[in-house]
Amino acid sequence: MTRKQIDIIISVAAAILLWFYVINIANPPVQVTLRDIPVTVTGEEELAKNKLAPVTTEGYTATVTVSGPRNVVNKIRPEDVKLSADISDLTLGTGTVQIASAAPSGTTVEEIQNPGIEVVVEELATVSKPVEVVLSGATSGREATLLTSTLTQVEVSGAVSRLAQVAAVKVSGDMSGAELDKPEELMLAATPVDEEGKTVSGVRLAHESIGVTAVIYQTKTVPLEVPVEGSVWEGAVLKETEIGRNIVIKGPASRLSQISGVSAKAVDISGIYETTVFDVEPMLPGGVFEADSSEPVQAKFVIEENGKLEFKFNVGDVSVQGLGEGHTVTVTLPEGYSDIVAKVSGPVATLRTLASGDISPMVDAEGRSAGEMTLVLRPGRDIAGLTVEYLPSKVNLGIK
Repeated sequence: MTRKQIDIIISVAAAILLWFYVINIANPPVQVTLRDIPVTVTGEEELAKNKLAPVTTEGYTATVTVSGPRNVVNKIRPEDVKLSADISDLTLGTGTVQIASAAPSGTTVEEIQNPGIEVVVEELATVSKPVEVVLSGATSGREATLLTSTLTQVEVSGAVSRLAQVAAVKVSGDMSGAELDKPEELMLAATPVDEEGKTVSGVRLAHESIGVTAVIYQTKTVPLEVPVEGSVWEGAVLKETEIGRNIVIKGPASRLSQISGVSAKAVDISGIYETTVFDVEPMLPGGVFEADSSEPVQAKFVIEENGKLEFKFNVGDVSVQGLGEGHTVTVTLPEGYSDIVAKVSGPVATLRTLASGDISPMVDAEGRSAGEMTLVLRPGRDIAGLTVEYLPSKVNLGIK
């Protein structure tokens, strides 16, 4: 081995020994910056005593600089540094709270780059929200069915703006391992959700879990009989009827095998004058339910836009216009008629406002001299959109 090679080996060994000394013996102090450290908010209970609540306690983070011996600092993880903010002294409105810190033993938090958090405080309120039970795990031709629930309403507390977002308290259960027709008792975690089913944070539930009894039932499609009672408004014309004729039901297999059809409560169409859709209410046997997969059963009655009305008048209702002074008149009906029928057609909306006096029959005797004649009947006044036909269409007039 040459002298040069020996010198190289000695230099490398010396460098390693020096590095080992610096790292493990001298162990110089160093700093590290940790970002997005979560801030734990405390003091909600104290605020609640004053009927106050923070809009949110989540989502606050901070960036910190930690110093200490190299061998300790190099092992620090973000979760090793604890940050907190006490909001117990805040009042209604927006307030800033300083962040307190705690670092691992042997290290120091040198700096918090954003040392305060802004917290919005509102009035504390409590509302009752319905429990929404969602069951899953049923295979095709079967459905998970809720039998009982220990709670149907749950009180939710929090800042008023947060409570306004809560639509229901949702609990979800998996029935994939349940046996057919065998009820199971489940304890399900409760979650406040909005109209879209998304979790609403920053509120508290009076009950964190809810007990339910549920079962897996078979489903079956059967005919549905829907009776119809009454008649549409006298001036309306029923054009078309659309009624759902099938329904999907669920229940114990032994009960379903006995059911070949279901009847519904009668739909009463008395007096309807425009297209109307009724919800059909099936009358289900005990222990049998309408399946979740069943389309809502409805009955739709389509009414024509134009309708027809009839009014009756006697001969004495006929007015004579344009008759000269000093003349008397006698009105008689053609042979075979005992009264006058006015047949009126047009938009239903107009017909509904019509009274018999609006279309009282009249004849125009303007320029007529004494004698016997036959004149055409017409309405005393015209009404836009309506057509009036009189039977008989003419009357006999005797002028003296």
